[in-house]
Amino acid sequence: MNASVLITPTPRERELMMLIARGMQNKNIAYELKISENTVRAHIGNIMRKYRLQNRTQIAIIFALQAASPSLRSDLVGASGATLSPASVSIQHRGVNSAAK
Repeated sequence: MNASVLITPTPRERELMMLIARGMQNKNIAYELKISENTVRAHIGNIMRKYRLQNRTQIAIIFALQAASPSLRSDLVGASGATLSPASVSIQHRGVNSAAK
């Protein structure tokens, strides 16, 4: 994948990522979003494929990094020695106010 290509989550994917980052289980996410647990699992699978992630924890980490200020995000990534894939770096944190939840 070309590093200049930005992958942006859909509004529903952003909602799901936020709820996963809050530690919610699939059944609670389904209730909150008024969808079935099967639909929640499908969305999670799509997110993991889209961003090349392996588990829910990675979804939560990516969401949290994107919610952090740019300087904090840089400090956190730099301190761990980790590198983020182009897909994960490009996730936009728009339309979800995590501080209000």
